[in-house]
Amino acid sequence: MIMKKSQSILIRKTPEWDEKEVSYTNEVLEFALNSLLICGEKKYEVSVLLTNDKEIRQLNKKYRNIDKATNVLSFSIENDAYLNDLKMIGDLVLSKERIIKEAHEQKKPFNEHFAHLLIHGFLHLLDFSHESQKNSNLMEKKEVELLGKLNIPNPYEERL
Repeated sequence: MIMKKSQSILIRKTPEWDEKEVSYTNEVLEFALNSLLICGEKKYEVSVLLTNDKEIRQLNKKYRNIDKATNVLSFSIENDAYLNDLKMIGDLVLSKERIIKEAHEQKKPFNEHFAHLLIHGFLHLLDFSHESQKNSNLMEKKEVELLGKLNIPNPYEERL
C-alpha cells in the first residue's frame, strides 16, 4: 500500500487505485474539511483506505457484523482524540469495485459517484446520519450543497 499525506489527510490504497484517484480523494476531502470545519488553531486528521470489495467486506463483517461488501464505511472517533496538535476525526474506507458497479448501474461517471461517497462518508464522521427522515433530509441537503460547489450534479435527482 502507498501512503500519501496532504495536510490532514492520510491516504492508503490497494493496487486497484491509481494516483489520479488518490489526488482526487485528497482534493475532495480537503474541500470538505475546509468547508465544514473551522481550521484555525486546531488541525484535523482523516485517514482514508482506498480498497476493494474483499477487504471492505472483511471490515464490514468485523466491525458491523454485516457479511457483505459496501461502497463506503465510516469510523468516527467520538472522543476528543488528539495526536500532538491534530484532532483525529475518523477513518473512511471505500471499495473501488463497488463504486464502479454502482456508478455503472446508476449511469453516472465514476468520479461523480466517488465524490458523493467521499462527502457522504465524511459527513458521517461529523455525526450526520440518515437514521430518521429529518436527519436524512439534513444530510442529503448538505451533500447536495457541497457537491454543487464541486460542480457535481445532485446525486438524488433522476438522470435521463
